[in-house]
Amino acid sequence: MRFLIGTYTDQTDSAGIYVIDNGQDDRFEVLAQATIWLRNASYLIEHPVLPLVYAVSEIGEAPGGQVAILRQDDEGHYGLWQIIASGGLDPCHLSLSPNGRTLLISHYSSGSIAVQGIAPDGSFEPNQVIVRHDARHAAAQALGRGRHPRQAAAHVHSATFLKDHQFAVCDLGTDEVLLYDLAPNRSLQVTLRQCWTLPAGSGPRHLVASSERLYVIAELSNTVFVLANPLSGQPTILSSLCCLPDTAGGFSEAAEIHFDPQASALWVSHRGQDALVQIPLLEDRLLPPRAWTDLGAHPRHFWLSHETLVIAAKDDDVVRVIRRDAQGLPDLQSVQRLSIPSPVFILPLRHGDRETS
Repeated sequence: MRFLIGTYTDQTDSAGIYVIDNGQDDRFEVLAQATIWLRNASYLIEHPVLPLVYAVSEIGEAPGGQVAILRQDDEGHYGLWQIIASGGLDPCHLSLSPNGRTLLISHYSSGSIAVQGIAPDGSFEPNQVIVRHDARHAAAQALGRGRHPRQAAAHVHSATFLKDHQFAVCDLGTDEVLLYDLAPNRSLQVTLRQCWTLPAGSGPRHLVASSERLYVIAELSNTVFVLANPLSGQPTILSSLCCLPDTAGGFSEAAEIHFDPQASALWVSHRGQDALVQIPLLEDRLLPPRAWTDLGAHPRHFWLSHETLVIAAKDDDVVRVIRRDAQGLPDLQSVQRLSIPSPVFILPLRHGDRETS
């Protein structure tokens, strides 16, 4: 299996986006000749059908960030195809509609979402609409929310498609999770449907969806929330749980969340306490977590399958590949360490099974 590894390049030794692949002995290696230069490629997604990858270039100074398309050639190599302005500062998250026709670009520092049209061949269309949260942040502060030092402005941390014409947004600066509808006529017109307001100082970062539930990780409070996504009626918070591995204290900021159908559980990574946490689910209840604290410094993004766990440990400059045992837990006797500067994102490639010459 092949992965692209996104990294931070500013003030590091990183060469951009790295490629790792496993050989016949099932050991992974870094394909140095396949590295793709892109500044601060902190989030990547693959097109649902075409051999294309979209990647942010997370830039916080003027004129702003960028988003790029990587295209696979006939030999299986990825290279830069297109790059455009992302529409704001510090793009940090991407989501592509299931039909591949609309790309959402979340901007942390601008507190905005860029809704970008995608052509049938996967290229960027000229139409882009910006949805700003400045007014929402002002309203939140007037109501006594957004008082954490990191909530001085709107900070859209993610916008995730739930279906072709609906997406959910996590705004760390306003303590809100918002559900938007997208017009089906290709006008990129966006309408707010409903909003979940989390406790002040939560700082929602990312979410995953399953059935009619949204599972949200709040970065600042280190809390997981289970949200009901009703077609009508009031948006409801069904349950919540502190997911810190050590509740005695110490700095920690939750980073990533995944739903694991194999174990009916959520997995969350923590920076500071440097842990990976598994939280079993019992219907809408979150059961006590189990933590692993020896998987690397600053474990930001991770990916898991039925058999494998891959973790980007940013401050270790290491990507760890770990087998999962019969219970779905990390087999710490199987850890393989791959040296990559400042890794922050793991993207498995569905189109990555071609031979690399």
